[in-house]
Amino acid sequence: MKVFRSVVIDAPIDDVWNAVRAFDGVVNWNPGVTTARMETGSATSVGSIRHLDIVDGTVFRETLLAHSDMDYAYSYDIIEGPLPCTNYVSTNCFLPITDGDKTLGIWESEFDCAPEDEESLESIVGDQIYLGGMHGLNDYLKGNT
Repeated sequence: MKVFRSVVIDAPIDDVWNAVRAFDGVVNWNPGVTTARMETGSATSVGSIRHLDIVDGTVFRETLLAHSDMDYAYSYDIIEGPLPCTNYVSTNCFLPITDGDKTLGIWESEFDCAPEDEESLESIVGDQIYLGGMHGLNDYLKGNT
């Protein structure tokens, strides 16, 4: 299954990337995350594992698979979490919008799940996690730029 969401962020790409580039920095801008810490490695080192505590009491553990300051992107997988899926790989990437000095944020993933879980995961992953996170990022940047 594939999930894709995109959002126009009202900030220049360098401000956006500075806010999101650290793998454990998600706690600063994503309202769904209450704490984030690196279990291994550093916040921009491929292979590092982060631990996220979520507002509903669940936990995610994720591995940083790729990180590029040049491409304004990173990818990660879920190694532990409450979602009924496997082989989850996600990418966050950001593109400059030169008309108005804004940024296009793209958050997408691909994973395996049972057919009966597809509709709920489209909503949970796409709307609650991705759109909720990107809207939180936009709000964070409005208050910190």
